[in-house]
Amino acid sequence: MRTRRILLIDDTPANRYVLRKILLTETGYEVMEAGSGAEGLEKLDSSVDLVILDINLPDMTGFELIQQAGEKMGAGRLPAIINISATFMSGKDKAMGLNSGAQAYLTHPINPDEMLATISSLLKSSGHLQRIEKQRNLAQARSENLQAERIMLERFMRSFGHDLRSPLSAAVMVSGLMQKSPGRRSDELLKVLSENLKRMDDMITDVLNISHASMGGGIKLNGEKLQLDGLLNEAIDNLRYLVTQPLTLDADTKGQQVFWDRQAFLRIVDNLVLNAARHGEQGTPIAVQLYLDGQFAILKVSNRGVMPDEVLENLATPYFISSRSETRGWGLGLPIVKLLCETFGGDVEFSNRGSQVLVEVRLPLRLQDQSTI
Repeated sequence: MRTRRILLIDDTPANRYVLRKILLTETGYEVMEAGSGAEGLEKLDSSVDLVILDINLPDMTGFELIQQAGEKMGAGRLPAIINISATFMSGKDKAMGLNSGAQAYLTHPINPDEMLATISSLLKSSGHLQRIEKQRNLAQARSENLQAERIMLERFMRSFGHDLRSPLSAAVMVSGLMQKSPGRRSDELLKVLSENLKRMDDMITDVLNISHASMGGGIKLNGEKLQLDGLLNEAIDNLRYLVTQPLTLDADTKGQQVFWDRQAFLRIVDNLVLNAARHGEQGTPIAVQLYLDGQFAILKVSNRGVMPDEVLENLATPYFISSRSETRGWGLGLPIVKLLCETFGGDVEFSNRGSQVLVEVRLPLRLQDQSTI
C-alpha cells in the first residue's frame, strides 16, 4: 500500500505538533506542514491525498483557501479536506465548508481515535472515487480511440475501394475487348491484364498480411539463392512501366549472391518506388541505390520533397496516409515494407535529407534462421 501524503495547514505551531504526533502513530502517512494559507497553497499539488485545514488562518479563511485551491488544481481534483476549528462551529459554517469542498469537521481538542478514523474513512472514499474517475477516463479514451479508428477505417475503405477499382476496371475492360474481338488479342493486352490482376492480388495480400501481423502472426518467407544485381534490375525494369517519373539506378553489389525470398524483396522495392511516385514531387527523378555494407545490403530510395515530422514518424503506421488524405493512397505500402524488412531480419528508416525524402532499408544477406549461403 502506498504512503499517503497529508498536508497540515494551521498557523499555530502547537496545534501542528499535536496533529503530527497523532498522525505518526499510524504507519503509511507522510506529513507536511504549512503555517499560513499562502504556504499551504504553495505546497498543495496532485501528490497530496488529504488536507487538515484550520478555518481561521491569518491571511485567509479556510473557505477562501479551498476556493483558491480549486482554481489551482482544477474542478474535481481537490484532495480530501478536513476543516478544524478551535471553537464551536455553527451549522451555517459547516454548510459553507461542505459547499466549498470539505468532507469533515473536527474541533480542538482533537480526539485522536476520531481523527484517525475520519482520515481512514476519507482516504478510502477518495481512493474509491479516484478508481471510478480512472475507469471513466479509460472508458472515454477507449471511446475516442474507437471513434478515431472508425474514421480511419472509413477513409481506408474509400481509398482502398478506389485503388482496387482502378486495376479491376482495367482488367474487365481488357477482358471484354478480347472476348468481343478475339482477333484483337495480343501480347500487349495480355500483359496489361496480367499486370492489373497482379496489382489487385498484391493489394489484397497486403491487407491480409497486415491483419495477420496485427494478431500476432507474421509473414512466412521462403529463401532461395539469388543474384542481387539481377534481382534489383528485374524490379526496376518492371517499375519503369508503372511510374511516370524517371528512375535512376546506382548499384554496386559486386556479383553478390543472397539467400532471400524473391517476391518479398520485389514487393519492398515496388512499394518504396510506387510510394515515392505517388507522394513525391511530380516530374522529378526517383533515385534507387544499392550497395553492400559487411553482411548487409543497403537499399536507398529517395525523391524530391520534404515530409513533416509527424508524417515521417507515422509512415509505417497502417492506414496512416489514408487517415490524412481522401485521395492519395490507402496507407499499407510502407507498413508492409517495415513488416517485410523486420521479417528478413533487417530494418527500415525514413528521413528528410535536405530537399529529399530518403528511405533506407538494411537487409542481411541471408534470411533469419537460414543456413549460411
